[in-house]
Amino acid sequence: MSWVVFAIGAWIMLGAEMGLKGSLHLGGTSIAPSFLAIYGVFIACYAPPRAAQWACLSLGLLIDLTSPLTRADGGASFTVLGPNALGALLMCQLVLALRGLMFRRNPLSLAFLSCVGFALWQVVYTAIFSLRHLTVDSTAWNPSAELWTRLGSSVYTGVVAILVSLVLILAMPLFGFQYVPYRFSQKR
Repeated sequence: MSWVVFAIGAWIMLGAEMGLKGSLHLGGTSIAPSFLAIYGVFIACYAPPRAAQWACLSLGLLIDLTSPLTRADGGASFTVLGPNALGALLMCQLVLALRGLMFRRNPLSLAFLSCVGFALWQVVYTAIFSLRHLTVDSTAWNPSAELWTRLGSSVYTGVVAILVSLVLILAMPLFGFQYVPYRFSQKR
């Protein structure tokens, strides 16, 4: 896998995440798609496992760094590193486990994996901040409302992934993914 192409793609997807998320909200809710999650699923579908794990971990850190949290008392916002990174890493593990069962060049497969993977990511994120909210009450956090909003965002991400995956599948030769089929008759 070409890390330079990955970095350029991550930069483009981060720009789409930050620039388009506000205009793609559903009505008055905060349900919006995640372009970095779609990109992470795409990488996890085609990259070698170790590279996919590092790539998804870095995408999660990007989201952690670019999404500050607000305090319950209205104080200055702050950044917490880790919850999105852990969620992205677990999403990657799920996609790595399921990618052998999918037709990976099908946009509907990437859409399904984006929906399910991002739902797992958001459940992990919500669980971490719900536990944090119980111990340190410094964030404006409503666990049940956050969970439903984030699960709605995962469904929306799956729908948007159909269109985004068409572009990513066309750009796949730039990434330099190498497919090495597993053979049962290999000697170790």
